[in-house]
Amino acid sequence: MLDVAGICVAAVRAVYWLVMLVCNFLGYSPLWAQIAMKNRKMENVKIRIPAHLAVCFTESRLIDLTEVIQIMDSCVAAGIRQLSLYDPFGELVSQIGQIEQACRLFTRADLFCDGKRLHSSGLTNLQVNVLSRKMGKSALVEACKMKFFSKRHTAHKSILCFQLCREEDEITVDRVSKTLEDKFHLSDPDFLLQVGNVPTLCGYPPWNLRITEFLQTPRLPCSRRALDCCVEAFSQRDIRVGK
Repeated sequence: MLDVAGICVAAVRAVYWLVMLVCNFLGYSPLWAQIAMKNRKMENVKIRIPAHLAVCFTESRLIDLTEVIQIMDSCVAAGIRQLSLYDPFGELVSQIGQIEQACRLFTRADLFCDGKRLHSSGLTNLQVNVLSRKMGKSALVEACKMKFFSKRHTAHKSILCFQLCREEDEITVDRVSKTLEDKFHLSDPDFLLQVGNVPTLCGYPPWNLRITEFLQTPRLPCSRRALDCCVEAFSQRDIRVGK
């Protein structure tokens, strides 16, 4: 009498090894092998959570308020302390009221829009900065004017005279950075996501991108799983900070 079960097991093994042989010949790895290789690789990588995550929208069609609120929640769950949302198209600024309401009701977050504080939570887990196009080069020029020039109005002449500040107020990287952070809440992001298929920064504040890591993604990684994948990619970067 034929052993049907034994024949089925042998057939399955034969098909399995045949598939493996074809995959190896064509240079492809089965799905389970890819997952195992990824897990083995991640065991040797220490996960680093970026303290400041920036998002630069390069296409207006990809700006969705629901996804923006969802990525705020994902950042809180992942332990990210600061989230900057750069929208050169003005979509988020026009919906800032709904974002503020979400911060009040669902997410314990401090909300800033173009350097102005709109909401502050006593037990904040996240600082959200909504940035428009005017926070780019214009903010840098304005910061230099504020820091390095004193404006004086004379009573007997209706003109504005600009005087150079004293020598101890010379231009330095640290002073420009501090002025941008104090006045406009612009700080250096650790990690920036370029959302869209257009390889551009659309005028993102240039001063704060000196040591930032970049990753281009077709859509906003708003879910926790998608955000974790981006954090894993950030963790694998060899960050030398200019060294």
